[in-house]
Amino acid sequence: MEERKGKQEVMCGTLDLSALPLGCITLIISFTSPRDACRLSLVSTAFNSAAESDAVWGSFLPSQYQALIPSSLSFSSKKQLYLSLCENPLLIEAGRKSFWLERMSGKKCYMLSSRDLSIIGSDLPEYRRWISTRGARFDEVAYIRRFRWFEIRGRISISMLSPMTHYKAYLVCKVRNFCGLQFFPVKLSVGVVGTEGSKRSAYLQPKKERRRWPYWQIGEEQPIPGDDVQFPKARVDGWLEVEMGEFFNEGCVDDGELEMSALEIEGGIVKGDLIFQGIEIRLSTAELDTAWESLLPCQYQDLIPTLDSFSSKKDIYLSLGGNPVRIEGGRKSFWLDRVSGKKCYMLSPRDLSIIRSGPPGYRRWISTRGARFDEVAVLLHVCWFEIRGRISISMLSAMTHYKAYLVYKVVKELPICYHGDGHLMMFSSQRLE
Repeated sequence: MEERKGKQEVMCGTLDLSALPLGCITLIISFTSPRDACRLSLVSTAFNSAAESDAVWGSFLPSQYQALIPSSLSFSSKKQLYLSLCENPLLIEAGRKSFWLERMSGKKCYMLSSRDLSIIGSDLPEYRRWISTRGARFDEVAYIRRFRWFEIRGRISISMLSPMTHYKAYLVCKVRNFCGLQFFPVKLSVGVVGTEGSKRSAYLQPKKERRRWPYWQIGEEQPIPGDDVQFPKARVDGWLEVEMGEFFNEGCVDDGELEMSALEIEGGIVKGDLIFQGIEIRLSTAELDTAWESLLPCQYQDLIPTLDSFSSKKDIYLSLGGNPVRIEGGRKSFWLDRVSGKKCYMLSPRDLSIIRSGPPGYRRWISTRGARFDEVAVLLHVCWFEIRGRISISMLSAMTHYKAYLVYKVVKELPICYHGDGHLMMFSSQRLE
């Protein structure tokens, strides 16, 4: 403080964080989250060096992670290892469990395989088989062909979970032609062994496939589902999942076990054709939805035909990252870059201006396998052509480096076959979690 002309003035200064030693910046960023580290890497060259360092990304990895990584796998950096653990779940404990990290927070998630569960019931093991099936995370899944009742239980040590984290458990299964579980709900529970856990009921038969049967075919009048009874939801990987319950790990108990159970012992009628992949334990959608929704584009609800088929905002994001949706009457294709969430587009040939030499018959519209659109343009025997496409800049992601690609096929019988597009808008090398 100093006085000038009878007035007091406060001498203020600013600190340029980029001027801090690199080790200090690295330490600061290591106390943030993976998402924050990616954002901070854009601040300056110094911040980028710190945010990309092994010291920062090593702090986001779980303790003793080295024991989980097979010796056959090698990674050029801790960040690459982190992203791999988010995208590619690892089989651990001799393939009985699957382990991965939640991308936003680095929290640990698991799936217990059907081999890691206790599955008992009537007519077992005569009508239970271990099979391999496409899309499963494990080498084998449990196929129950026939039963009158069943009981499934799974346990995991609480010490394996991330502390101060809200988890939910999901039973992951598939229903074949015959099920019978549309008649009576399954009792589900999640809780620490020896304590009263959360309880709920759910049908394993999808709601759209459920139909009422005459009471003489099942022995008693079929109950009407209450508002508190759940139905399974479709997952991005093609399986069904039903929420079993939730658990908040305060991190105070290291020697306890979390138990999840599914029981159907009341109906007494023959059921069957169920495939159980396992029980998945992941972060609560309430904890994740806000973060994942921030990565989705504005008005994403208008782009997706059926939002009800997704169990979380994360599923919506991953679906848009792997399954482009057609917009504007099918004239454009839209998707998100999986790593950055940046918007990408493909303009169909119907959305382009295609001028060429020759009569109108020298251009045809055909359908072809592997094309993203219903029709593609074929140019026949032209001496010259001109293709132009436009897209509003407001549709693109801000502060993003784009490249445009002409996508086509050359066919032996025909000089040129334009396969699906004029412009393929793709996000390049920048990553922002």
